[in-house]
Amino acid sequence: MKVKLGTFPLVYPIPIVLAGAMVAGKPNYATLGDCGVMGIKPPLVYVSLNETHYTTQGILEHSTYSVNFPTTEMLAVTDYCGIVSGRDIDKAMLFESFYGELETAPMIAQCPVNLECRVVKEFTIQHRHIFIGEVVQAYVEATYLIEKEGQRGIADMTQLDPIIYALDNRYYRIGEAIGMGYQEGKIFKHTM
Repeated sequence: MKVKLGTFPLVYPIPIVLAGAMVAGKPNYATLGDCGVMGIKPPLVYVSLNETHYTTQGILEHSTYSVNFPTTEMLAVTDYCGIVSGRDIDKAMLFESFYGELETAPMIAQCPVNLECRVVKEFTIQHRHIFIGEVVQAYVEATYLIEKEGQRGIADMTQLDPIIYALDNRYYRIGEAIGMGYQEGKIFKHTM
């Protein structure tokens, strides 16, 4: 039997990212769970921030941002970035920042994967500011790259070790792989 919970965005799991932007001439990072893929061709990702967040100012100013995927080893510093504001704390001091092609989307060297994004659409819903960004470049730490059948790929999720969040207000770690995308369902082709 299903029980109504009300208007609750019960989407899970949620990847935790650090969104980066230049604010007042300095790199700043905000911890977000409100991030996702909007398409592969073109490569689009979105971030949603409170319109009062310090990072929001930087994205609005430069129309660029980064999405940085911390590992579980970075849990404490990632959580801290969600507790404090860049108005009060220089979060750039917590990380080694680097820049890519856009030069205004600071990225975190300690994160195994970084996306450098240019804003292609932005809008506000109530107090949320949503930025849709086209991925200008994806960066992966060399140790997480693999070669398979002459193609470069990315290591499995357990090696990337991302921080996962759930709406029970807890952080989690990725578990074991259970199948391959667009392969497991092929068993139904023979029965239908």
